[in-house]
Amino acid sequence: MQDSYFLYAQHVAKLPRASVSPLISASIRKYAEDFQVNERLSFEPSGSGEHLYFYIEKNNCNTDWVATQLQKHFQLKSKDIGYAGKKDRFSVSRQWFSVHLPGKNREYMPIENEFFKIIHSTLHNKKLRLGSIKENQFKLVLRNLSGEVSKDAVMNLAEQGFPNYFGYQRFGHGANNLSKAELLLTEQLKVKSRNKRGLYLSAARSFLFNLVLAKRVENKTWNVAIDGDCLNLNDTRSFFSCDKLDSEIQERVEQGDLHISGWLPGRQASQVAGDAQNLEQSILKPYMEWLQGLAKAKVDSARRPMRAFPREVQVDFVQPGELMLQFSLPSGCFATSLLRECFNIEDLALREILND
Repeated sequence: MQDSYFLYAQHVAKLPRASVSPLISASIRKYAEDFQVNERLSFEPSGSGEHLYFYIEKNNCNTDWVATQLQKHFQLKSKDIGYAGKKDRFSVSRQWFSVHLPGKNREYMPIENEFFKIIHSTLHNKKLRLGSIKENQFKLVLRNLSGEVSKDAVMNLAEQGFPNYFGYQRFGHGANNLSKAELLLTEQLKVKSRNKRGLYLSAARSFLFNLVLAKRVENKTWNVAIDGDCLNLNDTRSFFSCDKLDSEIQERVEQGDLHISGWLPGRQASQVAGDAQNLEQSILKPYMEWLQGLAKAKVDSARRPMRAFPREVQVDFVQPGELMLQFSLPSGCFATSLLRECFNIEDLALREILND
């Protein structure tokens, strides 16, 4: 197996784009306020129960750190704190957290902290679980534009969608999470921390998903079904195997009602067949040791749409060289994967240059 940082640099930082629009260089996250995220849950808290929900605005700190502060403040165990998803550290993000307080006074003393503030609180009868997000709303400022931005090129993404790659954030600074994942999956490293272990395994699965999606983008089948594909029903986690294609299926894919889905490897086998299976196996063949390690780690397999559609897209020219971009994305989609379809992005917060 080649050095995993080399693999990252060659295959992840240089993923093929679906867009044919001329690329313009731009920088993001000069300030945390340049990258704003609002989380919308997939349900409405009931207003009663033993779980206290907080809608928190965090600034320049990560989700796990906020969860730890809540744990310490209420003198609880980590399992008593819940959140629906992680948000970038270098951002101003509004997201929900839950605190389990059975049989306790649910009035709370204000939590004073320079990095986050509580916007709203309510009650619910269940802990907040990972993945309980309907969508994330983004408000981004792009600076240092190298040319004139085509508003139509950005707006077209709402109609055509974009490849649903996992963003570079998933792999850690300098691809460290991916390097650790390789050592973990090849039994050269033992990781006691459940959180770190999860990060490393997630990085490996994301990398393998990206490889298959990259090939589908390259051969122009990321938004066109082939025999044996597993198709995902839009806005749901439901999918089905398609052994035989017909015009109705292809039309539903073209209209965005169905999406081709990619495998997130685990202990269950991929459910693709036919041409889709042959393609997937040919791409993942060099990573059999990784696949075996994920199965041995008892990670459950899952599927992810290969295409994402932004909603509520708005493009505003702030001043020469600056652009404000607003849109909403389904849970699990990366704003940076949308941006890279139209821009060569320099992330000033991470000092990661992502040019091709």
